[in-house]
Amino acid sequence: MTRWTQIAMAAALALGAVHPERSEAESKGAYAQGERTPSVRADPSDLGGAVRAALAALDDEDVPAAREVVEPLLASRPDVPAVQTIAGILRFHEQRYAEAAELLDKSKLPTGSIDYLKISRAAAEVTKDHARAESDHFIVSYPKGKDEVLAPFVLDALEAQRRALKEDLGWETSGGKLVIEVLNDTRELARISTLTEEEIKTSGTIALCKFNKLMIVSPKALVKGYDWLDTAAHEYTHHVVTARTHNNTPIWLHEGLAKYSEPRWRGSAGELSAWSANLLRDAVKKNDLVTFQQMHPSMAKLPSQEKAALAFAEVMVAVEYLQKKGGRPLMTRVLDLVASGTAAEKAVAQALGVSFDAFLADWKRYMAARPLPAGGEDDAGEKKRFKGDPKHGGSHSEWAEIPDQKARGFARLGEILRERGRWGAARIEYGKAVERVGKGYPVLSHKFALAAMSSGHEQQAVDALTEALKRHPQYAALHVAMGRVQAKEKAWEKARDSFLQANATDPFDPEIHAGLALAWEGLGDAGLASREKRFAQLLTHGR
Repeated sequence: MTRWTQIAMAAALALGAVHPERSEAESKGAYAQGERTPSVRADPSDLGGAVRAALAALDDEDVPAAREVVEPLLASRPDVPAVQTIAGILRFHEQRYAEAAELLDKSKLPTGSIDYLKISRAAAEVTKDHARAESDHFIVSYPKGKDEVLAPFVLDALEAQRRALKEDLGWETSGGKLVIEVLNDTRELARISTLTEEEIKTSGTIALCKFNKLMIVSPKALVKGYDWLDTAAHEYTHHVVTARTHNNTPIWLHEGLAKYSEPRWRGSAGELSAWSANLLRDAVKKNDLVTFQQMHPSMAKLPSQEKAALAFAEVMVAVEYLQKKGGRPLMTRVLDLVASGTAAEKAVAQALGVSFDAFLADWKRYMAARPLPAGGEDDAGEKKRFKGDPKHGGSHSEWAEIPDQKARGFARLGEILRERGRWGAARIEYGKAVERVGKGYPVLSHKFALAAMSSGHEQQAVDALTEALKRHPQYAALHVAMGRVQAKEKAWEKARDSFLQANATDPFDPEIHAGLALAWEGLGDAGLASREKRFAQLLTHGR
């Protein structure tokens, strides 16, 4: 029995709309697997039908359609428990949490596998002191304080993603501004979602699209931040796919589209990091892929960050393969079929003109032959490391990942010399470590570059940073160091881009915003320069 069936049955029984002796199959109607109510048209005199229609709309996360049914019911029959229940669930989907909790507490009816009363109360508590910022189509709700620096960047990224997905998927969301909630840590995400904190940390699930909103954990909760802007764009893609297909899309295709599309806000789709590519390369060789069945019901249920990253790489390449076979027309055909109620596997087979088994075989051959980024043997900067969690190490754990003991010794000596201000000697010791293990460890390349810059060897610094960034483009400190060199040379556009790339991973480093202020000033944008100066001050002094 689905969670919506459970709610509908409880409400219907309370209304006397169905008889308890009828079978589940007879009673659940539109909630059968693969079926959706194509439009919400409810006779307000038929309370059971109206409740079912509203729940069907919420199952599609179509809040405007649910609102159309529920508001007249609530106005005319506010004391009916079934009406209070469905209205409470609607209010939760509208982010009106206190009202949701009040209605659900009054109704006393169960809400299936999700305790909406509990999470309504939790969401009200978590967000009660949030500040808000808005753009044309989005609202970001964030903890007061330094998380303010996230707001303009995430709003810009989401607006850009909205434009890109309108072009790619032929769809744009409507029904009011979409809310994205920034959460202090994984504990808060667990409190207001259906995941446990252990599942979140084990799989690296740092954000969700659920309940007609986006939820992301603030980068401040991680040792080195994470790709939070791509992640927000990823979650918005889920929102669009859900609306586009009436929530009929299975996990593998949903996640494939989201992963493939997540960088579209800043350029082209279909990026695969070196670490993910290395996981995929090894899994293909060993025939140890994560199956589509294992991905269900959620990537968050996978047993490790490595398995989750592998699964994301697989489904991203699956969508990439579909794009190469037929481009946007083929994907549009697949999504249209899924939206009409056709199973995704059958839709893919029909669109390609082959069996789904043939598609799987072709996809695996494509993965095996696809050129993949070099490197990725280590997970530096990609595996999510949560602050305060001994399993994920602290800020110095990266040094321990250098396998060569002598190299670690040279690096430690370099650290001691750097702390004493002996930059020239530090550069030599870091250089010895690089000679032994190469340039695959971004923390080492970064420290070598800093020492080289500070001892008058700027070209060595640039060379080291350029090479390291090819392997680790997500490592924020490398971009900051490169931006520092470019700002010194007054190469303002390059400096801006370097600091923006750093900000997309670790936005709480005040040097990033100070660097952006200089770059925007150099480019003649006084407004953005002023904002970034204020952000640098906020992060440095808390005001």
